[in-house]
Amino acid sequence: STCIRASQLLSHLPQRPAWHYQIRNARRCGAVLAVDGREIWLVHNHLLDHEPNFECVDRDWAIRTILGVGPDFHYEVIARDDWIGRRLVADRFRDRRVFICGDAAHLWLPYAGYGMNAGIADAADLSWLIAGTLNGWASTGILDAYEAERRPITEQVSHFAMHIALKNIEQRQKTPIEIEWPGPTGEIARARVGKEAHDLNVGQFCCGGLNFGYFYNDSPIIAYDGEPHPSYTMREFTPSTVPGCRAPHLWLRDGRSLYDALGGDYTLLRFDPARPVTRLVEAAACRRVPLKTLDVDAPDGSMLYSHKLTLVRPDQHVAWRGNEEPAEPLDLIDLARGHMLKRVA
Repeated sequence: STCIRASQLLSHLPQRPAWHYQIRNARRCGAVLAVDGREIWLVHNHLLDHEPNFECVDRDWAIRTILGVGPDFHYEVIARDDWIGRRLVADRFRDRRVFICGDAAHLWLPYAGYGMNAGIADAADLSWLIAGTLNGWASTGILDAYEAERRPITEQVSHFAMHIALKNIEQRQKTPIEIEWPGPTGEIARARVGKEAHDLNVGQFCCGGLNFGYFYNDSPIIAYDGEPHPSYTMREFTPSTVPGCRAPHLWLRDGRSLYDALGGDYTLLRFDPARPVTRLVEAAACRRVPLKTLDVDAPDGSMLYSHKLTLVRPDQHVAWRGNEEPAEPLDLIDLARGHMLKRVA
């Protein structure tokens, strides 16, 4: 990878400027990313199978071939950062009082920001668990949930990213020489290769399923009720209140986002104001667990939320749901704060 300054490059682009370009030809494939939208660019040069190391390819030739420019085109090398793509997930995310997240916990090829998204989700999960412990309402057992929740998800995402990488490598290796030919033969080749690249890569940039469809299915602080979690793909997901899923988004009748209306800690969503919640609220107060009750007034509420009561965690994932208060509210609160490792009906 080479970071360059090339103020002329914008004027060479055949169409309106974009952020990310994938370059395909039979001699050298690569990618070009706009850094500042004006003159700084990142050029990825994909090595071929028979090229054993970074120095075996003329870097200047490769850059010019990827950019499609001749010897009179001027650019300045700002930095070089050569790397080998790997899929790595740590065996453990915790060792006693030490926790790791983000790139310290998992590495894979930089596709569509998955690494950063996963790292942010790691930090969001870990931060509220630690906050609950430091603030005194959570048992230290709540910290066991971090690895139980996040490691399986990052393992899964790592395979998503590697699958895309391997498919891209396969596509690049099959780039036909006709792709640069003028006339109908070249047009057919370009159309076919372009469609194949689009179909493979559009999912990674429109990855709603990967970002919002994942769920925690084996957490010690979630009260599961036996309903299976809905499956999801990289692009598609089904909003669900099955415990462990992300609470489905709603626009409230007053125009606010449901997520903006949630409390900073636990929030009990109530879709029927007449539904009693006193015992559950009192149980939370007894254990000093911060709990906000939110009566939800939303046109689509009953379509997305199948139960009258839903307990949402600070990270927006569902901890419990029911149509009535649980028979033993203290058991649910103790489970949610990491004090007991059992399922609550």
